[in-house]
Amino acid sequence: ILGTEDDDEEHIPHDLFTELDEICWREGEDAEWRETARWLKFEEDVEDGGERWSKPYVATLSLHSLFELRSCILNGTVLLDMRANSIEEIADMILDQQVGSGQLSEDVRHRVHEALLKQHHHQNQKKLSNRIPIVRSFADIGKKQSEPHSMDKNGNGNLISFSQVDLHFMKKIPPGAEASNILVGELEFLDRAVVAFVRLSPAVLLTGLAEVPIPTRFLFILLGPLGKGQQYHEIGRSIATLMTDEVFHDVAYKAKDRNDLVSGIDEFLDQVTVLPPGEWDPTIRIEPPKNVPSQEKRKIPGVPNGTAAHGEPEHPGGHSGPELQRTGKSETVAGQMINCVVYLFFFFREYGLSYLSLRASIGLWTAILCIILVATDASSLVCYITRFTEEAFASLICIIFIYEALEKLFHLSETYPINMHNDLDLLTKYSCNCVEPEHPSNKTLRYWQDYNISASDVPWGNLTVSVSEILELSEDDRGWFITPLGPNPWWTVIAAVIPALLCTILIFMDQQITAVIINRKEHKLKKGCGYHLDLLMVAVMLGVCSIMGLPWFVAATVLSISHVNSLKLESECSAPGEQPKFLGIREQRVTGLMIFVLMGSSVFLTSILKFIPMPVLYGVFLYMGASSLKGIQLFDRIKLFWMPAKHQPDFIYLRHVPLRKVHLFTVIQLSCLVLLWIIKVSRAAIVFPMMVLALVFVRKLMDFFFTKRELSWLDDLMPESKKKKLEDAEKEVGPGFRCVFFLFAIPWMSISLLPLQKQFTSTF
Repeated sequence: ILGTEDDDEEHIPHDLFTELDEICWREGEDAEWRETARWLKFEEDVEDGGERWSKPYVATLSLHSLFELRSCILNGTVLLDMRANSIEEIADMILDQQVGSGQLSEDVRHRVHEALLKQHHHQNQKKLSNRIPIVRSFADIGKKQSEPHSMDKNGNGNLISFSQVDLHFMKKIPPGAEASNILVGELEFLDRAVVAFVRLSPAVLLTGLAEVPIPTRFLFILLGPLGKGQQYHEIGRSIATLMTDEVFHDVAYKAKDRNDLVSGIDEFLDQVTVLPPGEWDPTIRIEPPKNVPSQEKRKIPGVPNGTAAHGEPEHPGGHSGPELQRTGKSETVAGQMINCVVYLFFFFREYGLSYLSLRASIGLWTAILCIILVATDASSLVCYITRFTEEAFASLICIIFIYEALEKLFHLSETYPINMHNDLDLLTKYSCNCVEPEHPSNKTLRYWQDYNISASDVPWGNLTVSVSEILELSEDDRGWFITPLGPNPWWTVIAAVIPALLCTILIFMDQQITAVIINRKEHKLKKGCGYHLDLLMVAVMLGVCSIMGLPWFVAATVLSISHVNSLKLESECSAPGEQPKFLGIREQRVTGLMIFVLMGSSVFLTSILKFIPMPVLYGVFLYMGASSLKGIQLFDRIKLFWMPAKHQPDFIYLRHVPLRKVHLFTVIQLSCLVLLWIIKVSRAAIVFPMMVLALVFVRKLMDFFFTKRELSWLDDLMPESKKKKLEDAEKEVGPGFRCVFFLFAIPWMSISLLPLQKQFTSTF
């Protein structure tokens, strides 16, 4: 049924708004149809007091009412693709069919016809009744089509007054939506039920029938004898709930006869989960879920009924897409990185060598090595960076952000303590004046001595603070461009390749891990990934910044994640109770351009920026670091250590992986994170880049302790290496050579730089 007529515009499914009206009889008053419930996605009921709508909730139906609904469709009147322009025409066609089939007598026909045309009273009329006239009955509308009082007029001659519409609720209805009206109730003159299911073609705007002015596509009518009002109500709820079901909704649009509708109900019954009556309270309203599973499997032919709701849900795979496959050609259309350079800074300063020239040499070598990585298609190795490595690295960067922000805030509180004993009554009288220090520092005394001045020579009362906005070099003994050799010996240019290797590893890992996090499938990015191009731009900027003595240009993990999170796009129109749908990321260049323009402009805005308190800036860094930790699965798994099994959240990996294996995975990942932190703050920080790279190898070793199925839920599966390439590599470079290199190279590099480490530690 669902695979046909895709090009038939008459039967293209639309979003549906469903309204349940029940006929209400009161002594001394004329009968009217009263709105009792509505559905956009979830059910909303008019509360018993009749004053307000309930919170949206997941509809719970009785199995008996579903079977009765099936019987109604099987035995009642079904009119598909009816062409009518008013409720009168629809009522006439339905009742003519009933009389013709012998289900209704002529004397009862008129009274049923009259009941169907009764006035409709909607819930929103109570709050609008003070400023608008009450909604007229269909009979009145038919009599007064020529009245010019309303604001709009549709092609069918029905009149619309938008002053009668709840515009706030109207915003939640998707554009192009159609209405499904359910009319149920008891009539004392009936001795048997009158049942009809109608699909209009095209949809017609029947003014006043629904609470919102949208065209009606479906009508379901169930009128019966007295004594079964609750039963009719539950059947009405059942058909309304089916109309919001993704599969039956499409079946209703494309059905060719009653058998197709019955098949749709049967498919729905196959997917239904029954709750035992003695083990739950039917009056409890189930909150709408945050994420609704896809129903696409139910639409695929050949899938056994009942498997869509209970089968293994799909989980996002790795990030080894076509952009990470080796192509044989390239795409040539942060603080930790300079740790080794910091060591060398003190070393060369001690021996009278130029630090900036050495830094320029290291930067140029790093740029050359990065360009070689681009040319050799090395970015394809990013497919080995799985979520295990991403989370460990991103967690470290976020923790560094948080730690350093707190550290600086603590330092500020010690250096500039807050006066906790100030008098609020004198708050406006406080002032800031420059006064002679009681105990001048040694630096101040040396300054006075060098310039031959004393404390009495300083006009303390007239001193002001000024900020220079002149763009000039920070040191007099350097130019705008730095030569790689400078005053240093020639061999320093060659020796610079050793720290450049470490910088290249860290830049490659930092850049590519950040890119992998940003390019995750769940971000739904439309533009392709540019791993090679990004690395090329980083390499070019590294060379430029090194020659000019500027800070190196690298990927800022926390800033990049925060930037992407700020650009998330969600659906503006969502049904009551439905969570806004994540649509993707606003992919544009404006915000990135403006960020760097503002960063550059900040040099000339120091007179304004000086008024921003430093704690505010550090608070921003603290917030950014904390917010970037939210999506990291590691911290969710850490909480499981202290949580009893019955209180653990329903994480999808807990359904498929034993808890002990989850804990083992967490312990390994947490150990790697702790080790990275220890290395980062210790004298062995020179080998930090190698340790980041080692995360990939640790993850590879985990293949021996976990099954592929377990890793597919806890992490991304690493791509299988091709045996032929491995064998060729073994012939060219034996495993013994690689082991000897790593065993001797890393310790040699660490030992050779011990003097620098001591100097670095003593200086700080």
